[in-house]
Amino acid sequence: MIIYYKQVTSTMDIAHDYASKNFPHGTIILADIQTEGRGRLRRKWISPEGGLWFSIILYPSIYLKKKIDCLGILISVAVYKALDIFLKEKDILNFKWPNDLELNKKKVAGILLESIYENNEIKYIIAGVGINLFVEQSYFQKYDIDATSLKDLVLVEDKLIILKEIRNQILSHIADYPDKWDYVFQFYKSRFPYIGSNAVNRLNGKEVKIVDIDDNGSIILEEENKIKKYPWGGISLEIKRITY
Repeated sequence: MIIYYKQVTSTMDIAHDYASKNFPHGTIILADIQTEGRGRLRRKWISPEGGLWFSIILYPSIYLKKKIDCLGILISVAVYKALDIFLKEKDILNFKWPNDLELNKKKVAGILLESIYENNEIKYIIAGVGINLFVEQSYFQKYDIDATSLKDLVLVEDKLIILKEIRNQILSHIADYPDKWDYVFQFYKSRFPYIGSNAVNRLNGKEVKIVDIDDNGSIILEEENKIKKYPWGGISLEIKRITY
C-alpha cells in the first residue's frame, strides 16, 4: 500500500500515526515535498520537489528484534540495489556509515530509523528514506548544501516505478534475514570506502580513525590510542576529505 500526499511536514510523523492504527507491514507514506523532514539527531532534511521522500512501516521478525542494528544496513543495501537497476552507470554509489548513500562521496540518499516500544519490546519501526532523485543540482549550489543529485543518471522518469522496486528490495532483504546476512554485510562493507580514514567525532570533537565495521553493523574507531565501538547510528562522524 502506498499512501500519497502532495506536501506534508514529515512522512515519518504520518507513518507513525498509521502504524499506531495497525496499518500493515510495508505500508508506504510518500510525499512530493516535506516542510519539516528530518534526519538523524533531529537534523533538518531538505526535501524539495523532485526528490523521493517516503517512510515505510515495518514489523520486524523476532530475529531482527534481537539484532536491530542490522536493519539499517539491510535497508541501505536494499536501496542501493534498487537504485542501481535504474542508473545509467552501474555500481557507482558508495555507503557512508551509518545511514547515507553517496555519489562521488557526496550525499544522494539518507535513511532514518525510529522504533516504538511496547512492554519493553519493539512494536514497530518506521524507516524514512530520502533520495535526491530528480532534484536540480543548482538547488544544492544555491543553498550551499554538500549533496548531489541522481537526476542526470536515472533511466526512468516515473518515481513510482523506482519506489516500488525499493519497497520490494527492502521487504525481500528483511524477509531473507538472517539467512543472507553475510552476503548483505560483505556487499555493504565492500562499498564503504572510509576504512582507514580520519574523521571527527561530532559528539565530542575528537579526531578518530575508522578501523572497521563489525558484522553487527557497529563501527570500530581508534580514538586517543584506544579502540572504541559504536552501534549503528550511535555516533556522528565528519569524514576528513583529502583535497588536492
